[in-house]
Amino acid sequence: MDRDTAGKLRGLMRRCSIRNVRDDGEMQTCSVEVADGIWHDDVEVLMPFGFAAHVPADGALGIVLAIGGDEGDLVVLPIANPSTRMGGLKEGEVALYNSHGDKMVLTAGGDLDIKTGASVTVTSPTGVSVEGDALSLKAGSGKLE
Repeated sequence: MDRDTAGKLRGLMRRCSIRNVRDDGEMQTCSVEVADGIWHDDVEVLMPFGFAAHVPADGALGIVLAIGGDEGDLVVLPIANPSTRMGGLKEGEVALYNSHGDKMVLTAGGDLDIKTGASVTVTSPTGVSVEGDALSLKAGSGKLE
């Protein structure tokens, strides 16, 4: 394989550093560094259906793909940020979390654990229904209405 072909193959998929995440348009975009000092701007970030996140760019990493081998047509797979990653899940658990420690965990045992540093708001035009064998409400330093 000649050098030019090998370089093009290596350029199809690369690990990249992220900066300038923008989430104000139809698609989230960012700037990616694909090699030392080589940056591409306004690269589309692909997200799974039903999930949205604005990842803190400081320390964020991604995998960039050159569509059709064209390094002028890049997309970034969902971005990870190791410095803010939530760990410690048990096998089969799924979580949504943010960089401030708030989280929702669907546990392997079937529970939904929610932890937030502020408030939980539920909005529904038809009301809220809670079903179960018991309901326990506990007020801390705030008030319970």
